[in-house]
Amino acid sequence: MSLEVEKKYLNPNLHAVCERLLETGATFCSLHLEKNWLFDTPERRLRAAKILLRLRRADGATLTVKKKPDSVLPLDPRFKVLEELETNVTDPASMRAILELLGYVIVFQYEKIRATWQWQSCAICLDTLPFAQVVELEGTPESIERTACRLGLDRLASSTWNYMRMYQEHCRTLGQPEKDSFLFSKTQRNTALTALREAKDALSPCAVFLRLDFPEA
Repeated sequence: MSLEVEKKYLNPNLHAVCERLLETGATFCSLHLEKNWLFDTPERRLRAAKILLRLRRADGATLTVKKKPDSVLPLDPRFKVLEELETNVTDPASMRAILELLGYVIVFQYEKIRATWQWQSCAICLDTLPFAQVVELEGTPESIERTACRLGLDRLASSTWNYMRMYQEHCRTLGQPEKDSFLFSKTQRNTALTALREAKDALSPCAVFLRLDFPEA
């Protein structure tokens, strides 16, 4: 398994981050709407073992397993550090059926718009979710801190939580019951897909970053 080191920066101005990325000479890699399904047994055995099993569909599809490292060395609490194993999936519907046949069920699902950039040795993900906007940096601790400083993210609040936990905390803060998904409304999704098409047609990776404050479908 490869080692994944990442950190999330909360409530950024994504327009401003895009401008800094362009000024810095970062490489724009991709822009897409993601659909994610998290699987576990009905008894939540994977969660108890601190293992995440995810099927993701974007431009293609991937199956990912993440777990806490087995290393006895202390980990830097400023970063999320996980062992990760990932493979491409050519038929996500069949993969979902295989997982369900093996006894796994979907325990959480979520959507986001993600733009991916690369600067030096750091991957930069600009995420728009139905409830928040986030920049996620992945690299080494040194490259993450260097990139955060260069993009002006180091002044923002940060988190090592995954999106499921962030959403559950968001619900608790609002005094709402926790849900097993966060998804765009039909209106939001259609408007987002239109913005994605326009951004690609115009070769403008910044155009999609708008607040999705659309009425519910």
